[in-house]
Amino acid sequence: MSHRYFEDKPSSKSEERTQPQMTVDNSFTMKKFQSMEIIYVTFSQITKLPYVECDPETFDDQVYMFTEEEAAKEFAKSYVEKNTPLLTVKVLRKQMPNFYMGLYAEGVNMVIFHEGDQTRRIELEQIFPKPDMEKMNKQHLPVLNPGVQLTVVYFLQELRKPNQRRDDAERMQHLRELEEEMLVNLMRSKFILAIDISQVQGEFDPANPGPDVRIPYIKNQNEDIFQPLFSDIGEFQKFRPDPQAKLRLAAIPFQHLLPYLMKQAKGFVINPSGFNLLLTREQLQRIMGAQAQSVRPNLEAMMAQAAAAQAQKNAQNNAANDEVKEHVDETENTAAETDNEE
Repeated sequence: MSHRYFEDKPSSKSEERTQPQMTVDNSFTMKKFQSMEIIYVTFSQITKLPYVECDPETFDDQVYMFTEEEAAKEFAKSYVEKNTPLLTVKVLRKQMPNFYMGLYAEGVNMVIFHEGDQTRRIELEQIFPKPDMEKMNKQHLPVLNPGVQLTVVYFLQELRKPNQRRDDAERMQHLRELEEEMLVNLMRSKFILAIDISQVQGEFDPANPGPDVRIPYIKNQNEDIFQPLFSDIGEFQKFRPDPQAKLRLAAIPFQHLLPYLMKQAKGFVINPSGFNLLLTREQLQRIMGAQAQSVRPNLEAMMAQAAAAQAQKNAQNNAANDEVKEHVDETENTAAETDNEE
């Protein structure tokens, strides 16, 4: 992972990418893609998202797909020695459009496609049309937020690796670099905050919400309360606990989040049904108070949170690395306007 996110403009990342010389005609492969009923994809057990790697030569952000289940399983097993827990997920034909949109949301641009003994590099845009990001960025609520998703994924894939030494200076330096890239994108972004107005009588007044407004929250194994935030509409739809609830959504810039944090809450959790990033009140205060100096939050605290989250996850789910799970994500990435009632 390079330092490409430190540029002033988010678009600089795409400018740094060098396009590999395609020596293989992918037209036949594309026809096969369009006719396939099932593909197998390597997912990260850490982030619950497709596993992403940054190519050190082209800077492509790439995922791995397979036509054969056993090949995908063997690939996942090969990462055990790298302390990178992967699993194989089956994606059905009817799920593929939403799956590919999810890859765009994650910031992926390249697919490493394994078919038998052959491996091909294919631009994601050749497989599925890229959404109009300029149009989406004009929506009040974020429809896609790939800058945040990608940098958080890279940070957490490294932070939550099992069996790591705290005295590994090289790894700690790499973590700090990934953390800085993540914070740059967090501070540039807006996040979706939801409130439940199901119990409100009459017309809801945002200026005077009243006692009947409820704030969704999550408790961890220590009974600490965290308020959920969402990087985009798709992540909100994945989390939504009660489809019948009347929810009011708002887009809050990262630097304005603290006033929206409940007194009894320990912090926010970003994308609880995805990569599950915890940010405590104290960490947010340090970030907000030190933006100009680019001071980082306490990395040790984040590492402790990651260890606790991994322990809780292990207690709940002891599935093997090569377990095949069916990918079910039928959510729609639709734009919503300010104060949209669900």
